[in-house]
Amino acid sequence: MGSTFQGIEIGKRGLSAHQQAIQTTGHNISNADNKHYARQRVVMNSMDPIYEPALNRAEVAGQIGQGVKVAEIERVRDNFIDDRIIESSSLKDYWGKKNDYLYQVETVFNEPSGTTLRTLMDNFWSAWEDLSNYPEETAHRAVVQEKAEGLGSRMEDVFKKLTQLRDQANREIESKVNHLNTIAENIKSLNEKITKSQALGDNPNDLLDRRDELLQELAGMVDITIGRSDEDELMVFIGQQILVQGQKVHKIDLVGNPANDGLLDMKWQETGNPVLLRKGSIQALYEVRDNILVEKINQVDALAINAMDIINEIHKDGFGLNGKTNLTFFEERTLATNTFGEIDTDGDGINDKTSVFRVTGRTSIDPDRPIGISGTLRFLKPTPRGEEEVLVPYSKDDTLNAVIKRINRSETGVVAYMSHDNQLALKATTSKVDKKENFMIRHLEDSGELLVGLTGVLSASGSAGSFDYRKLGELNKFQANSQDVTLTPMYHPSAFFKMSAEVKNNPANIAAGRGKDVGGTGDYNTPHGHKDGTNALLIAAALREKPVMFDYSKTTDDFYNSLISKIGTEAREASQEYTTQSELMTELENMRQSVMGVNLDEEMANMVQFQQSYNAAARMISTMNDMLDTIINRLGG
Repeated sequence: MGSTFQGIEIGKRGLSAHQQAIQTTGHNISNADNKHYARQRVVMNSMDPIYEPALNRAEVAGQIGQGVKVAEIERVRDNFIDDRIIESSSLKDYWGKKNDYLYQVETVFNEPSGTTLRTLMDNFWSAWEDLSNYPEETAHRAVVQEKAEGLGSRMEDVFKKLTQLRDQANREIESKVNHLNTIAENIKSLNEKITKSQALGDNPNDLLDRRDELLQELAGMVDITIGRSDEDELMVFIGQQILVQGQKVHKIDLVGNPANDGLLDMKWQETGNPVLLRKGSIQALYEVRDNILVEKINQVDALAINAMDIINEIHKDGFGLNGKTNLTFFEERTLATNTFGEIDTDGDGINDKTSVFRVTGRTSIDPDRPIGISGTLRFLKPTPRGEEEVLVPYSKDDTLNAVIKRINRSETGVVAYMSHDNQLALKATTSKVDKKENFMIRHLEDSGELLVGLTGVLSASGSAGSFDYRKLGELNKFQANSQDVTLTPMYHPSAFFKMSAEVKNNPANIAAGRGKDVGGTGDYNTPHGHKDGTNALLIAAALREKPVMFDYSKTTDDFYNSLISKIGTEAREASQEYTTQSELMTELENMRQSVMGVNLDEEMANMVQFQQSYNAAARMISTMNDMLDTIINRLGG
């Protein structure tokens, strides 16, 4: 027979269950504006009925209900959508960070309006052109000085700002990696609390929400994979390496890289192995710092050193108003500590390489006539896997211009062009592998006579006569005079784009005159009067029209247009990808909110429902109380 007080127990359970439901509804409503909160739902089950099937049970109607119980408070969430959001967060933040920095790079160059390098280069070119018409006037010489100084200041400013952006990216990497380690520690702490709570049979919904929020924030920084196969411990992977395993964290250290200006690399603390990334804002920062900005700095350096060297090459052959010659227009700062071009690359205090930027042959030659000889030029091209041999053949029916085009198309790290005196010039480009070897000719070798007897670059053919930068005393391999060899500049020549002291202090030293050939030697060896502006015109042509090779571009305009065009393309791609990923993320967030978001109308309806159920349970207890009062106090009177 059932208990007399059984109805009160059922009512009490109803009160308790619906009170908990109302409290959960209130919790949902108070977190309605928390986008990382997953709404919670009370799951109610009926209590086990009486009686259990057995031979000794009471002979009364069985399976009598005992009311309701709260089975669990479940979290309404879709893990599949969460995983897609985590993956999309990595891509969105990757492109977002790239977009931010490329916008700043565009701002540095400030094209197409404002005081840009292009505008200042044009002004500088115009000043030389004007000087060629009025070489005797000091005012026009002062304009050349002024435009040179303005161009130099802007060149240095661009370098400085790009370098500052690179330092900023490095500091941001440091900040983000430190924050990443903090997030990993917080996830570990939450894993510990969640595990203990679940062991007691609870659903730690709020803790799970906080952990999911941290996972999404972590995914924005690096591309993570989440392992949920083990119910007892959640695992977070970066690539194939575990960052968090349950209650254990594998920390990441930041280590300065001497080969990369001391900038910070990510290493696993336990093994010292590099952290391999593919996406996320940190990977974007590494690509910006080590690829994009390095490329732009290299290009500005290439623009600077080539412009300085081209002008110096022509300027040294000309004459000033005072008859002075063999003066450089721009200051030359070389990497070498001696006139032999020798440098110490491994820091042991002993010179181990010969650093040459440009060498010009001794012989003037018509580049459009057949060369009449055959052979093969040999270069060593730097690659990430080491040096790669590149052979450039030539035959007697080729013109020198055809051979020059073949050399330049090979992209060996050495480019060729005809100088203002129709002499073959060979010079180094920026290195795609090691920026410390920018503007350094690695190897010149000719099996025949093109670089030897025809153009007068090398002293001898074959490997014995080849120039190799890994040896000392290699300047002896050239036929060229010392003024026709330019040593490799100090690192980042765009940082010291300055006029030489001789030219800056005395405008009369500006070599606007070409001079004249006295004695029929083929050399312009004597001043040709104050009205001679031929050399200034040669400089103007070299700056604007003559294919003097700025890296692999023929002219200054080609080079600068390519630089700006690539910046624009990269910035546009980053902006478009960021917009696409942001729209995708918005759609996924909307999908997730449709599942886990709090609907206030729904919660208000639930609150009314639970309130009525609570009132009904209370009324039931009141009714049972009246019934018991009748039995206890009113019977037997």
